[in-house]
Amino acid sequence: MRVLLTGATGYTGLIVASRLMDAGAHVRGLASRPSEFTQRLESTGDFTFLQGDLRDTQTLAEAVEGVDAIVHFAAIVGDPASAREPELARQVNVEATKVLYEAADRSGVNHLVFGSTCSVYGRHAAGVATETTPVNPISLYGESKAEAEGYLLDQDGGVNVTVLRLATAYGVSPRMRLDLVVNQYVHEATTRGEVTVMGPEAWRPHVHVQDLAQAVNSVLSDPGKTRQQIFNVVAENMQLKQVAALASAAPTGPVRINYRATVDDRRDYAVSGEKLRNSLGYTPDWTIAQGVREVCNHLISAQAAGSRSADEAAQQDRPPRISTNAARSRSTTTPDGSRRRPPTDSGTALGVPGTTPPRRQQGRGR
Repeated sequence: MRVLLTGATGYTGLIVASRLMDAGAHVRGLASRPSEFTQRLESTGDFTFLQGDLRDTQTLAEAVEGVDAIVHFAAIVGDPASAREPELARQVNVEATKVLYEAADRSGVNHLVFGSTCSVYGRHAAGVATETTPVNPISLYGESKAEAEGYLLDQDGGVNVTVLRLATAYGVSPRMRLDLVVNQYVHEATTRGEVTVMGPEAWRPHVHVQDLAQAVNSVLSDPGKTRQQIFNVVAENMQLKQVAALASAAPTGPVRINYRATVDDRRDYAVSGEKLRNSLGYTPDWTIAQGVREVCNHLISAQAAGSRSADEAAQQDRPPRISTNAARSRSTTTPDGSRRRPPTDSGTALGVPGTTPPRRQQGRGR
């Protein structure tokens, strides 16, 4: 299978590219600029990098030529980034998606997988949101993704469309992001010895970046079952205070948790991943607890490698280099150790079949 992957140089895109190649696909990665990571992927022989702007019609026409499927992950991602540049967010997240679909339809592409977000649910107090729950975005980012979803699912062309509403990702990637909830809390715990939690009672869905990539593989493997369908990609639902508790337990030293009840981010939702599991037999491998340990070990190793490089440079009377070990991913396709559930809590709900909606707990974080 020949797959066009947009956003191939990002935190998620690099993992998705590797997993697609492991499954036997040839990946054409489209991004605005190359990197050392895309060069490594190209060295395998199953990855071709295409540099270009997603908003350029000619670039997209070239990108879709001869591919069987498209995985569209390129976007202005997240509420803060979209709010800073609202016009750019709309151009990339909505208008470029429309042009990409039109190019795919003209070129005879069979399948387009759109990376959307669970942020389209916004605030959902009535239990666990499913794919049939009305969207309620409360940010520009959520609104732009919901609009792009609506456009794609309304088309009646020859392209099979699958929308993946992605939970908040976590875990180690060659291009780390430390502004994602789990990664951020672990980073704060290991570097500062304290974690700040804004809106501790709020619920969020989470998924390890490796499990997210596996979901893409599952959808591409069976386009007949996924045509014009929406799937939530989520492994666990957890309150922010619970994530912080796990993150604070990972480092060897003491960690203080600071709760802040007032927040600008009003999102609060738990999401079901049952449809994807029942339809395609997709089963996540990672728990948040395992991901916390993975990210903690990665950060500690990176810090140690950076310190060693600085010491060596000082001894040789030259400027310190950035350690390649600090940038290299230590992630594997399977978690370390056996899988286990997060600590028992009456307010914890896993995104698996048979779980009951999480109960809203009263009061506010301390």
